[in-house]
Amino acid sequence: MSTWRRQAPDGELLPKLKAWFDTGLGRQLVNEERALVKSALDGAFGHSLLELGLSGRTLTSCPEAIRRHYCLGPPLQRELGKNLDVLTGYADLPIATESQDVVVVHHLLEFIANPHNMLRELERITVPHGKLLIVGFNPLSLLGLKLHVLGRLSSDSVWQQHWLTISRLEDWLGLLGFRVERRWYGFHRLPFSKPEWLTRPPPLEPDSLRNLPMGGTFLLSATKYRVPVTPVRLRWMRDPMVNVRPLGAARQGTYKISE
Repeated sequence: MSTWRRQAPDGELLPKLKAWFDTGLGRQLVNEERALVKSALDGAFGHSLLELGLSGRTLTSCPEAIRRHYCLGPPLQRELGKNLDVLTGYADLPIATESQDVVVVHHLLEFIANPHNMLRELERITVPHGKLLIVGFNPLSLLGLKLHVLGRLSSDSVWQQHWLTISRLEDWLGLLGFRVERRWYGFHRLPFSKPEWLTRPPPLEPDSLRNLPMGGTFLLSATKYRVPVTPVRLRWMRDPMVNVRPLGAARQGTYKISE
């Protein structure tokens, strides 16, 4: 059984996360994550797209083929300036089972109390053949190393998050009935806020960099394939008939047995 690192309460965690994502480094990271999500949603369709995250930023622009896009989060996030459609915590999502065609999770699993339980909730609300996109910090990167060191240097640092590797997430998703179809990476830069580092063009085209696992952020795109098994009665099958010998004076004959 996994033992998870204790996370700071929302009143402490959310303002600090928002402040970090408002820095030049955080803004550049989100911009590159938005590009990854936009490409991953190319061709997605359905009725509903749900976005969850603790970064204080809206990550997704809704594709034309999806009717509705809404964001969910705790009330404090709205107070900090994020536009939310549903105010709630993440322990038990107030979302109907198998109701969401696409779910986008942005820097949530690292900071939630129990990421495994959170994934179970995400599986519950996703429709069969629906898509789940997970965006998080890549522990095996320069940015991941920097945040890891910051968390170790100070016990009250916001960077006490769970370090979830891609292979670990893929194992969990497989057990929950998902098939991972994409694993992309972004932010192939030095993790410093100096403008000259953040504005310097990358050495390769974005499409080539996505497959290099040294990026500071990752995107996993998975499709849910576990479908409840429900017996289907074929139309050409007739109701069962049986010969019975009735009691009393009734005549012997063929009777239909009601189900």
